[in-house]
Amino acid sequence: MRRAIATGALVIAAMGIGRVINDRIPLGDVADSAFVHPGSVGKPVPLDYADVTVTGIHVTPTIMGNPASAAGGRFLVVDTEMVATKAPTFVAGFFLVDKHDRRWIASTRGPECAQNANLSTGVRHYASFCFDVPKKALDGAHLMVTRGAWDSHEAQFRRDDLADIDLGIAASEVDDLWASKDAVNVKESGPVPPAEARR
Repeated sequence: MRRAIATGALVIAAMGIGRVINDRIPLGDVADSAFVHPGSVGKPVPLDYADVTVTGIHVTPTIMGNPASAAGGRFLVVDTEMVATKAPTFVAGFFLVDKHDRRWIASTRGPECAQNANLSTGVRHYASFCFDVPKKALDGAHLMVTRGAWDSHEAQFRRDDLADIDLGIAASEVDDLWASKDAVNVKESGPVPPAEARR
């Protein structure tokens, strides 16, 4: 009889602890959220699987290539340097977020614009990502980098490391950037930095 009472007391105590955990800890958010690592242009963002650096940004109406591509709005071209730190890594998620949390995926119209990155361990990999965006997207834009591709539920990168890199575009700079007519020559992803490849 005493054993049954003790067992019942333990069950009730466990239920009480479970209730406290459910009431006090947002388990849904914890299970679904990525581990966000903020960064800025020119500074490496260390993730669990790779170091990611935005090395430059360009705003242009035209991407040179074969053939050349014209933007619906403007192309925001983001040059990156990445290094897998532990093992060969395929990085699938590159998307742009503005200050109102509107999102854009990388354009497929520039023939040399990257969609993803296949990284070898310890080898520097350079890639340029091109986003066809409206003017309102430039102010406060961030590049998000994840191993999993972005989807509407973000299920592909929950509980994984995510780089959130501020591209440093202030509201006062938007008009001048938008007015630029210079074409950008995007080069194929690989071991050569974009600035050197464009020479």
